[in-house]
Amino acid sequence: MNFLVWIALAVAAALVIYFTWRAIKALNRGGPRISPAKPSTEKVLRSLKRKSGLNSDILREGTGREAKTSDLLTVHYNAFLTTGEKVDSSYERGRTLTFKLGAGAVIIGWDTALVGVKAGEKRRVTVPASQAYGSKGQNKVPPNATVIFEVEVLKIE
Repeated sequence: MNFLVWIALAVAAALVIYFTWRAIKALNRGGPRISPAKPSTEKVLRSLKRKSGLNSDILREGTGREAKTSDLLTVHYNAFLTTGEKVDSSYERGRTLTFKLGAGAVIIGWDTALVGVKAGEKRRVTVPASQAYGSKGQNKVPPNATVIFEVEVLKIE
């Protein structure tokens, strides 16, 4: 092979490495990800059930310190009705959600169920209507609906 072919191969390899690195970096930042059409069938590692009907299933353990009230959480999530219909997804919007835990920036069910999560953790949170959108509903969520969220915690600050 001549010198120019070797140069072209080296440039092509460098471009493949660069764009692969960029894609991995975007995923680690919470960039676009595949959003399942139905709730996950991942194995439940542990369940946390409350008398109020608010239930959390830990699907993937996280690492580091536990989130506490007033921490800033960055998450990705999918929301489903009990029928399996998807009603919201941060994945599909390609934007993470960042909020202050316990400050009322999200539904009561999240402010309660996400205390104690760790970065990297994935939870399925079943939120009764009284701790979700109540008798009014919101967007695709009908009144008095239980909502199932699959929340992936990306960062805790």
